Amino acid sequence: MKVYLDLIFFINFMFDLLLLMTVSIECKVFSKKRRLVISSFLGSLSTFLLFLPLNNISLFLFKVVISIIMILVGFKITSKELFFTLIKSLYGNSIILGGLIYFLNNQFSYKQKGFIFIHDGTSLNLIIILISSPIIFYLYHKTMENEKKKRELLHKVSIKCKKGVVNTLGFLDTGNNIKDPYKKRGVILINSSEINLSLEESILVPFKTVDSNNLLRCIEIEELKIDDNLITKKYLLGISPKNIEIKGASCILPNIIEEELK
Repeated sequence: MKVYLDLIFFINFMFDLLLLMTVSIECKVFSKKRRLVISSFLGSLSTFLLFLPLNNISLFLFKVVISIIMILVGFKITSKELFFTLIKSLYGNSIILGGLIYFLNNQFSYKQKGFIFIHDGTSLNLIIILISSPIIFYLYHKTMENEKKKRELLHKVSIKCKKGVVNTLGFLDTGNNIKDPYKKRGVILINSSEINLSLEESILVPFKTVDSNNLLRCIEIEELKIDDNLITKKYLLGISPKNIEIKGASCILPNIIEEELK
């Protein structure tokens, strides 16, 4: 039986690339496409291990090492938690994808030898790639565009008030239209962990949620900088009733501040 190494290499390269894109979509961690391509190329080199006289344990260890290299090359690792999340996603999706291919090959292939399947002269793996790759490429591109738009709403914020200076990351929320009823100042919401504000020293600002009416504890902002640009308009700093966790941001900027950022 003839074995075309270039075709096997191409199939494994494409599967690795699609797998890394799936991991990227699932974990919402995006890298430059060049990094994913290089990582997939390194991963597909493991194909040639099948032709070496290795026992099952050695082959398994090699694959584990290659998987770690793929993650380190393909993504920018910022924490140990992120690394293990990506590894778990890689192996989880590998099991799902591998199981699907194994099932389809058993159902539709006429002949099987080892890891190589043949169906009427055409590899079923190649057919799966041709069908699935446009879908995954589209989902990856669409998700990456959405993430890019969200990141454009993130801003470096420096807030100076009588309680001190708070340096944090802010998210521009077009739905935040809270204003104090007295001077119509916009309210920047921040996590209670960032600032300690007692009721006695607070300016109380009423606001509505879907199911209730509440009062925000606020304080006047003496100086506000966003992306190192001084904002001259006056705003209040309010304690958010719920913990803010939006792409690493711990404060929410009001929609009226958008005009000053342009």
